[in-house]
Amino acid sequence: MFGKRGIGVASVSLALIASCLGWAAPAAGAHGGHGPVTCQGQESTTYTPGLTLTPQPVGIRGATAYTCSDRPGHTVAATGATNGRSPESTCLGVNAPAGHEVLRYGDGSVSEISYPVGNAERVFGVNTVMLKGVVVAGRDKGAEAERFVQLAPAQGLPVGCLTPEGVRRSTGVTQLRIIP
Repeated sequence: MFGKRGIGVASVSLALIASCLGWAAPAAGAHGGHGPVTCQGQESTTYTPGLTLTPQPVGIRGATAYTCSDRPGHTVAATGATNGRSPESTCLGVNAPAGHEVLRYGDGSVSEISYPVGNAERVFGVNTVMLKGVVVAGRDKGAEAERFVQLAPAQGLPVGCLTPEGVRRSTGVTQLRIIP
């Protein structure tokens, strides 16, 4: 009924929802005194230019408020600032997003993550973006990173897509995992 891509998107969606409800995979081996870092958060994203029905290169900026954990019972607030690009985006989907995120933990440490390429799907009006990358500087340098974002447009579809400025903003939930 959904095909392989639909099943994949549904699986990621369920995992993201479960993680936002407080479930997280158990921490594995230590790296710098902690295991994998798992963060859940709320994101606000802007698009420049706005998303329309015509494919075009789009700049993407995300601001995320996270709660992160690197071991059971230990959480820390963090903020993420993401800058990215997509070579051909429309209201129907963000194509091959790539970007860079600066993650600032409440304890003062910082991780810079490069996401060279990603995958995005649109299901029931929600963009699900999956990015894979590596921590290029700061805390956990060299570790792998996985970022899953589910965004719904702040302006109603399809009306926003038909305006000259297009859909400029979206909001949603984000999960970030840093795996040493």
